[in-house]
Amino acid sequence: MLGVIGGMGPLATAIFYAMLTNKQKVSAEQEHPDIIIYSKPSIPDRSAFILGQSEVSPLDDIIHAAKILQGAGVSFIAMPCVTSHYFYENIAQAINVPIINLIDEIAKHALTNGFEKIGVLATNGTMAAGLFQKTFEKCGIEMLQLDSENQAELMKIIYDIKLGQHIKAEIFDELEEDLFRRGAQAIVLGCTELSMVIGPVLKERIDALDVLANTVLEMSRKTP
Repeated sequence: MLGVIGGMGPLATAIFYAMLTNKQKVSAEQEHPDIIIYSKPSIPDRSAFILGQSEVSPLDDIIHAAKILQGAGVSFIAMPCVTSHYFYENIAQAINVPIINLIDEIAKHALTNGFEKIGVLATNGTMAAGLFQKTFEKCGIEMLQLDSENQAELMKIIYDIKLGQHIKAEIFDELEEDLFRRGAQAIVLGCTELSMVIGPVLKERIDALDVLANTVLEMSRKTP
């Protein structure tokens, strides 16, 4: 049984559940894995804390959610929120069930596909914490990121999505193209809200939610 710490944000969690469902080829609904989703949008803003803009840490709330899922009997846990992986080690140490490290899984996906130079679109908190930078460096992957002006535009897109606003794909495409022009072989959609940007996929993307969904299904097949 899968446990999901959701609500960061709610729409990303809903899309993640839809991805899990749509990816499976089943002959009856009973063949889908059992899932407990704890959607907890009250968890404080992760980026604001990492950047020192808020003194309210989300860690206790995330651990609380993880322990509730553990108590419900889940076999492992997924967090469809990239920035929350800043707290990954603390969360993993606080519980007795495995929790997927999405940053590591994205790096594995990049290596499997032979990517050596990757652009990353993620929150200010994720970028300031160096989550992708540190992991990619260990893997020998060069990382590209937006300049400050385009990063500000990206953050506006992310928070607009959290508020349920429609995003013009053309604006998002311009951010991706900036990284492709600088030599990126692929772009990581390194914030789960970005899976909601609808538009043609002109070049290679690594969608964090898609990677997480594939990892969950693989673990489901291995977990008794």
